[in-house]
Amino acid sequence: MQDTIKQFLEFRKQFTPRQWHEINRIIDGQFNKKAAELQLDDQDIETIERIITQQKIMN
Repeated sequence: MQDTIKQFLEFRKQFTPRQWHEINRIIDGQFNKKAAELQLDDQDIETIERIITQQKIMN
């Protein structure tokens, strides 16, 4: 695991903080686009509802 972390940190050093922020923003945008295309079934809805209830996200 330490090796993986070290490799990641070395990779990360290639970018300025601004570049890294923009890369993350672009990746998040793609994830959000994919999430919007996702089709949830009844089991997914039940799981989401259970997690929301357990974590008391909505009172």
